[in-house]
Amino acid sequence: MKLNHDCIRDLLLYIENNASYNEEIKINNLSLKKYSNEELIYTADKLIEAKYLNCIRYVQYAKNMPFIAVKSITFEGHKFLDNIRDNTVWEKTKNILSKFSSTSIGIVSNISAQVISNIISKQLNLL
Repeated sequence: MKLNHDCIRDLLLYIENNASYNEEIKINNLSLKKYSNEELIYTADKLIEAKYLNCIRYVQYAKNMPFIAVKSITFEGHKFLDNIRDNTVWEKTKNILSKFSSTSIGIVSNISAQVISNIISKQLNLL
């Protein structure tokens, strides 16, 4: 299954906007935009592996799918989300990424950080 960068961003933004300190977000029950349940679970699973989410995860043997309950976004997850949060930065980042057949989450983060740096540099030159 292919990891969808838009799904990563949308899922992190959803979790940030809807998570509370005392309640988990159950990915398996989530209906988010144009993403299938399987795509959301897969994306959350990969974000756990990347250490961007703190979760409770176990396999539902009847459905042979992991059940994922998000407890919080990690510090690293917040750093990544801060790099891709802004719509202008995200669109410029995706434009750059479109020139490559595949890119890792680390590359996405690095490119978005560079896009932000370039925007800041342009603003500083205007002062």
